[in-house]
Amino acid sequence: MRLLRTPKAQMLVILGILLAIAVPAAGGTALLPNLAAAIIPACVIDGVWLSISARRLRFPTSALLCGLFVFCILSMDESWLVIAWTSAVAVLSKRILTTGREHIFNPAAFALIWASIVFGSGESWWGALGDAPWVWLIVLVAAGVFLADRLNKFPLVLTFLAVYFGFFSIASMSNAHAVAEMFRDPFLQAALFLAFFMLTDPPTSPNRYVDQVWFGLLAALAAGVAQLLGAGQIYLLIGVLVANGVLAVVRYARRQAAETPVGARAIA
Repeated sequence: MRLLRTPKAQMLVILGILLAIAVPAAGGTALLPNLAAAIIPACVIDGVWLSISARRLRFPTSALLCGLFVFCILSMDESWLVIAWTSAVAVLSKRILTTGREHIFNPAAFALIWASIVFGSGESWWGALGDAPWVWLIVLVAAGVFLADRLNKFPLVLTFLAVYFGFFSIASMSNAHAVAEMFRDPFLQAALFLAFFMLTDPPTSPNRYVDQVWFGLLAALAAGVAQLLGAGQIYLLIGVLVANGVLAVVRYARRQAAETPVGARAIA
């Protein structure tokens, strides 16, 4: 029960609920090889890494989450080998692309863009319930609201969604046909899934409310511009990585300023 109070455990429960809804219509047991390919490489790599660092056996909860995100977002038609490589890269990016205090990019988002470039993989976001009846949208939003409240990330989520849909509303004034799909399934559900469950990733998102506002705004604008420029299915993921990268720079600058003696700052 104590474990279930943690955000990671709650995110696992939420993903389990979403998959329980989406999997039967998406292929049922035929998806088990893909699920195994998404989970096993990530958990093995991160489990070994954590256990060696801690000098005791550790269960890689974060790697399990990474694998499930990859499984939920990659197209169901992708081979298990592509899924396995993507899952492995997600975990490795978390361990390699780091500032020493936290990883820079959302691991799943980074790996999914990598897979798109290297393998030409497709992202269908089927785990966001985009192919399910509209009534299930209530479950997606309710779960997202619960997690955003638990993580104290409402300013981030609301800013992203307001700017994202506002951006495409303005863009529709010049070419409604080009952006109309952004307000339809599965693109609507994908944007909600990303806002509630990926942008709010604690290590790669800010805690201060002011920072959450500019972070959500930047992610939304980057995603919108990427979509209009023809980035294809990865436009949402580009928004995440752009915001992650800027946040890493801001964190570094603040730490440097905090570590600089007051006298040295005055002389400078």
